[in-house]
Amino acid sequence: MAKEKFIQIESKNALLELLQEGREFERIYLSSHAYKDEKTKEIVRLAGEKKIPILRVPNRTLKRRLRTSSSESIVGVMFSQNVWKLDELLASIYEEDKIPFFLILDDIKYTQNIAAIMRTAFATGVNGIITQNREKSLITDETIRISMGAAERIPLVQTNLFVAIKELKKNGIRIFGVHMDGETYFKKDLTGPCAFVLGAEDVGISTGMLERVDDTLSIPMREGIGSLNVSVSGGILMYEKLRQEVS
Repeated sequence: MAKEKFIQIESKNALLELLQEGREFERIYLSSHAYKDEKTKEIVRLAGEKKIPILRVPNRTLKRRLRTSSSESIVGVMFSQNVWKLDELLASIYEEDKIPFFLILDDIKYTQNIAAIMRTAFATGVNGIITQNREKSLITDETIRISMGAAERIPLVQTNLFVAIKELKKNGIRIFGVHMDGETYFKKDLTGPCAFVLGAEDVGISTGMLERVDDTLSIPMREGIGSLNVSVSGGILMYEKLRQEVS
């Protein structure tokens, strides 16, 4: 696992979901003017059960802490350790007797798309997201907020993508690239261990990655539409795999 990274949870929904999952927080800041809605009451109750310090502060003090929001009345502070090495994650997946199901993000740039993909990936049972090495982590206050906490709940691997694909193939995991010239996605057997490669918003999957996939998938569209948003495309494929697995 990677070194701890200090993050703030500035979404009430994300904070509640993480607490319900049993995640630990260093402390929680609560505005003295916070409206006591049901979610806030439940957050306070769960934090109390877990003996997480709740600090009541003036509203102006809380607003000075906010980085991605301007209206939240409650903020959680925690340390993230959600960056894995690929071999460690694979070992954990096999130990838990799960089917390996990965997403590989090939230079996707926009935070909104990355966070939306994370949320859908967590909902559909993806057990790892792989991205290339980068200076900035994908786990930020913003991706946490937009993904409603999923960025901290789904394992992330940052590594050389070519090396990752080689390792996945060694483990019998099929690699599917999303490409307009591929076979229609619902005609392809997506059950079992696999990974979907999602390409950048502007150029799609890079040539080097396309040369390394086992097969390509396409999403049919009416004439005049060239492509879908990458988070939408990813969502369609993730749910198709889920449908096939449970059918």
